Amino acid sequence: MYVDSHIHLQDYKTQDIKNVVTNAVQNNVAQFINPSAHPDDWNTVVTVASEHPNVTPAFGIHPWYVDEDAQNRLDNLEKYLQEYPQAWVGECGIDRLKNPDTARQISVLQTHITLARQYNRPLIIHSVKADSEMTSLFPILPQHTVFHSFTGSADWGKAIQTHGFFIGLNFSILRKKNAAEILHTLNLSQILLETDGPYQNIERGVETLPQNLPLLAQKIAEMLHISTAEFAAIIEQNQKNFIGE
Repeated sequence: MYVDSHIHLQDYKTQDIKNVVTNAVQNNVAQFINPSAHPDDWNTVVTVASEHPNVTPAFGIHPWYVDEDAQNRLDNLEKYLQEYPQAWVGECGIDRLKNPDTARQISVLQTHITLARQYNRPLIIHSVKADSEMTSLFPILPQHTVFHSFTGSADWGKAIQTHGFFIGLNFSILRKKNAAEILHTLNLSQILLETDGPYQNIERGVETLPQNLPLLAQKIAEMLHISTAEFAAIIEQNQKNFIGE
């Protein structure tokens, strides 16, 4: 059984959330980690999780939505983590492609990191064109940190994993011309699978569905020259290791 380690169920426009979850379960995707991108999402994420016991919420502010009020809005993050002890922290991070001014992004990210460490919660990182900035934060990242939607270089992936962190792969990795090279470089025991639904579909303009996660596993396994069953078993164990089971 697969876990979709990163999906924005609250963002589907053409699909009903109940059908998205039900169809995924019927295709052996049993659990979902549902991160938020903005404080306005937090209550919606709570509602989705309350209606679907196999959905775990995550609370955070995406670097795209970091502004002058972000730090003030984070005052409520601790309250949400206290009220929902199963929740993860994120999605948060640094995106220099969207905004080259990283000072505020780093400040907001550090608040997320502090709370993730304080409450012993997994942390979901969004990192784009920010390798050096993230490297400087490696020493304070919690043990259970995942860099989601990884499409970086083989060297960057190796650096992340060498420090004990995990990498989340979705269909975007398949667009890389050197995808096979990157995959063969990565430590398979530190990989999680995700859809980042409804985003990151191979087919432009079509919402990604978690029911297709087994297809992603199949395509990655083919690149690695191992069976899908073998790769699925690795991923299942990785998820347990990541959350500390």
